[in-house]
Amino acid sequence: MCKSRDSFDVISRVSGGELCLSTGVSSNQVVVLEKVNAVLGKNITLSCRIEVGSNLSLTQSSWERRLPSGTITLAVFNPEFGISISQDYAKRVSFVSPSARDATITIGGASFADIGSYICKVATFPLGNTQASTYVNVLVEPKVYVSAGPAALLDGGNESLVATCIAERGRPAAEVFWETELYGRSEKQSHDESNGTSTTHVRYMWQPQSYAQGKTLTCVVRHPTLQTEFRIPYILNVQCEVLSYEIFSHI
Repeated sequence: MCKSRDSFDVISRVSGGELCLSTGVSSNQVVVLEKVNAVLGKNITLSCRIEVGSNLSLTQSSWERRLPSGTITLAVFNPEFGISISQDYAKRVSFVSPSARDATITIGGASFADIGSYICKVATFPLGNTQASTYVNVLVEPKVYVSAGPAALLDGGNESLVATCIAERGRPAAEVFWETELYGRSEKQSHDESNGTSTTHVRYMWQPQSYAQGKTLTCVVRHPTLQTEFRIPYILNVQCEVLSYEIFSHI
């Protein structure tokens, strides 16, 4: 359909990282998030808000996905004929509350194969098609734990490994550090796993002193999949060296 000479396409950013594409002076808009961070194994929500001018009517809304081989249609909502889901996605994709103003869908069980670009497309009469795209990234929540050092902490002994704070197989790599009032030092080591995740170890090294008996080190981990930072306390157990004596008796 030809547009009038006064019509135009405008892409603008609105609050919350949303991407909005407007077509024409009649205010036909498709609003999606610019980027969606999903968590491995959990549902992906692709929101699509439709703002249709009073002089327009929704003909159809749909979600498409861009692949190296081309674009495929995942789901279609037609006010007259209902909902149609691609056979390949029939068990994973559903509309949340399809209407003339909402084309939001969910995709179940996020995997790395779901990473990529998705398009919310809206057809209205008499204006025609409008669309906006969003990018899906899949994150992995790390497994977080603390591992004690290999040897007992002896008062006045040499610098020792107290404990290691570990964030295992996260995507992206987690921020890991020790929170403490002690005058020790941290050693950080990270490596990438074969599945695209990363593991980070932060070792805490310290020369044991008895004044710190019962004090706490705190392993702190921050990651986009965590609503708040993850904190694990580790209580110090500093042992005093026991001296042994041999007692000889002379009869």
